[in-house]
Amino acid sequence: MLRQVDGRVPGAAMALVRRGEPLFAGCYGLADLEWRRPVTPTTVFRLASLSKPFTALTVLLLEQDGLLDLDVPIGEYLPGYPAHAAEVRVRHLLTHTSGIPNFTRQGDFDGKASRIDHTDGDVLARFAALPLEFEPGSRYAYCNSGYRLLDMIAAGVSGAPYADVLAERVLTPAGMHDTRVLSDEAIVPERARGYHNGPDGFVNAPYLSMTIPGGAGGLGSTLEDLLRFDRALREGTLAGAALQRRLFTPVRLSGGRAEDYGLGWVFNTYRGRRLVYHDGGIEGFASLYVRVPDEDLSIIMLTNLGGHSHAPAAVELIDTVLQLPPPEYEPVDLPTSALDARVGSYTDGNGVVEITAERGQLVVRHGDGVHLMRPLDPATYFAADDPDLVLHFHDQDPEPSCTLRSPLGWITGYRTEPVG
Repeated sequence: MLRQVDGRVPGAAMALVRRGEPLFAGCYGLADLEWRRPVTPTTVFRLASLSKPFTALTVLLLEQDGLLDLDVPIGEYLPGYPAHAAEVRVRHLLTHTSGIPNFTRQGDFDGKASRIDHTDGDVLARFAALPLEFEPGSRYAYCNSGYRLLDMIAAGVSGAPYADVLAERVLTPAGMHDTRVLSDEAIVPERARGYHNGPDGFVNAPYLSMTIPGGAGGLGSTLEDLLRFDRALREGTLAGAALQRRLFTPVRLSGGRAEDYGLGWVFNTYRGRRLVYHDGGIEGFASLYVRVPDEDLSIIMLTNLGGHSHAPAAVELIDTVLQLPPPEYEPVDLPTSALDARVGSYTDGNGVVEITAERGQLVVRHGDGVHLMRPLDPATYFAADDPDLVLHFHDQDPEPSCTLRSPLGWITGYRTEPVG
């Protein structure tokens, strides 16, 4: 872990738990570079989108008590919400299948609107009147707007602020006394400062008003509290077996295909082992919580560096503990016409996968990565430089689409145009 974090991040808090017992729990570096304060197990980090499992669990517990129904249109709980309130269900918000535009992807958000304090009404005004991007239930597209609506719904049906509902339903029962919905005004003991990489080293992260993220990404927590959360899930004290099965069941789209997101959780399979996880990234912070249920293994990673990817270290930890052999593939030859038919630009509205073809392979560009993908069958390809990176085309979908999947990340994109 020292090799993964030393000099790469200002500070980090990490733990690996097997069968309820930490195999290790370590704190590294500094929570505040200017005051030279070290990270401790009680340092408060922003969780960013790792907040979403907590919001989803809160909503499910409210449903369990009869205060809301996941299959009711959101207009029932959000009076005055615009036209598509009758089309979108609460379940669509939980599974990112609503079609509501993601307000944090709007062009004027980063560095402009993100610095301004927002009321809930201000947040709604950024997306509520916009047309849906697709028919609810027909696609998956990651959407912070949906989880902000969920915290508003939770507050509305409970008659209390979302922060209080979350504390009552989840945080207090789990013993997470240092976890909260963060605000800029509150005095938060041991709150870490966030940083980004600059041309000459770490720099202070850009300001983000904490009035904005709410149930989509506004929680702050500690390594100790997340270990308590992990224990509560393992022991079923927060959610029993039936409720956890619902949380951890992939959503099925209206076309019949399952997508790798449930009720606030992401799913994958790595070398034959099922993964249940969520990560988070926000100005100055990155987080990751991974469970390998069949091995009773959990990984928690927190750092105060925006844009940092915990995935490589987490995968290395899984390999170290479980010693899983890499997959072995036998590529096949496909006609040029079959490869050319896959060429195009695929997007989910948040990211883009660019696909071209050359010399019997597909060339895939996503983020900063460029990979040569060799065919396993007409619909499935693996990366020549990374057998755990797999591309699959969904030929049963009504429009061309594909999923690019790594052990702790994936994107399902729909083709917008051919390339070349």
